[in-house]
Amino acid sequence: MKVYEQILSLLDSRGVAYELHEHEPVHTVAEVETKLPFLRDKMLKTVAFRVKDGRFILAGLRGHDRIDYRQLAACCGVNRRAVASMSPEAVEAKLGFEVGGVGPFALQSNVLVLLDEQLAEMGTVYCGSGRNTATLAIEFDDLLRVSGGEIVSLARAR
Repeated sequence: MKVYEQILSLLDSRGVAYELHEHEPVHTVAEVETKLPFLRDKMLKTVAFRVKDGRFILAGLRGHDRIDYRQLAACCGVNRRAVASMSPEAVEAKLGFEVGGVGPFALQSNVLVLLDEQLAEMGTVYCGSGRNTATLAIEFDDLLRVSGGEIVSLARAR
């Protein structure tokens, strides 16, 4: 079963309300802003990382926020040098998400989902569904409940 189908199955089996927005493929935050401007203020981007101990991290934060790598590493109990960004090819090969469709869902036991504390204020968020041609609209509290995520401080101070 593909990641997209696993995510929808997870949401359906837990009785979570969501909307699915089909659209042309997007790969970056800039493309989302151009092609899907209605998402701009409610976008939750998910960035994938690999930890040297074999774990993966899916870090969710607001669309324009940037990751504070020291905080990210501290949340995982490792040194900053033990955490590395994953290439788009590695994300697809290891985690099954299409580039531009990464969402904060721990579908494997070695995946840790971390969600920035600022997301909790957003209500409905738009996030990756596993495919880069479909975006999920979901209440943040529901996402937190089904994603296996933990709320932490991830965003760099502006």
